[in-house]
Amino acid sequence: MQNVLKSIFDKEKIEYFAALPISECNLRRADVIERAGLDPEKVKTAIVFLVPYYVKDNEEGNISLYARSYDYHYYMDSLFDIIIPELKEEFGVGFAGFADKSPIEETEAAAKAGLGVKGENYLLINEKYGSYVFIGEILSEGEPELFGVEERKYTVKECLKCGNCKSACPMNKDNMPCLSFVTQQKGELPDEQVEYIRKYGSAWGCDLCQISCPLCKDVKETPIDFFRQNRIVNLDIQTLDEMSDEEFNKRAFSWRKRATIKRNLELLK
Repeated sequence: MQNVLKSIFDKEKIEYFAALPISECNLRRADVIERAGLDPEKVKTAIVFLVPYYVKDNEEGNISLYARSYDYHYYMDSLFDIIIPELKEEFGVGFAGFADKSPIEETEAAAKAGLGVKGENYLLINEKYGSYVFIGEILSEGEPELFGVEERKYTVKECLKCGNCKSACPMNKDNMPCLSFVTQQKGELPDEQVEYIRKYGSAWGCDLCQISCPLCKDVKETPIDFFRQNRIVNLDIQTLDEMSDEEFNKRAFSWRKRATIKRNLELLK
């Protein structure tokens, strides 16, 4: 049955996936499972997978690497629409897909499944794609054995603990809130946070802990076309103003509305 999973994921250019018992996952939100149409008491297995998003752009940008293409939630929704019907047909049991708003602790589950190591910055770091991956999971009512899972001890492997990510983190260096968090705050910012954004030149997000990580050097680019298309490396006010609402709403920064990111761009002028 492992070959069946591989065949399904291969068609979507997803190389890293693994199934593990739901009992090995930190279940945080049973209500999320219920809203997806499954009985939490009947869920037996989590199929965890990685979606790489890294593209080597030719210039430094003011938008975090994960947000330069369209919002990955669009990709995940489309992916689940394709593969969950295939899984149901092959295995004859219930499935539900999740990403980001997950009922389980994703990084821990992915590390236990052997898809990478847990970094000091709490991100999963994969051997090929570094920490430039989104984690998704498909929960199933099927028993782990149905998906080729063999009984073993599950542990979370950790990174080198070299401290590079902590040293590079603006939050640690400047004794300020997380830079990514600050760029996402609505309304008027205090003067020290205004200077904070200007210092690092970020209109949205922060990648410094990832860029500094030795396990993220020489990572491979994503093979998935979605993340290679519709990219914005450096956003400016004119581009933002000319975006239709439809286009804007496809961007990861849209959830904080136009005024938030426009404020950041004006601070960077």
